[in-house]
Amino acid sequence: MQVLTWFKRNDDDVIIKTAKSKGPGNPYLSITVADVRKGKITDSNGYENEVVLFVRANKVERNGRK
Repeated sequence: MQVLTWFKRNDDDVIIKTAKSKGPGNPYLSITVADVRKGKITDSNGYENEVVLFVRANKVERNGRK
C-alpha cells in the first residue's frame, strides 16, 4: 500500500496493530488510527481499554546506556 493512499482512507479503516483486550475473555482487538486518536477502544464484551503509545530509543542506543 502506498503512503499517499493512507491520507485518502477513513481513520477507522487503517489497522495499526492487533492486540488482546485486558477485559474478561481477552478478545482480540484491531487497533485503528481512530482508536489511537481517541485513546481508548471498547472490546466485544463492552470493556473499555486505554490505548497508549510508547516512544523509546532505538536498540543500539538502549544497549549502550549502561
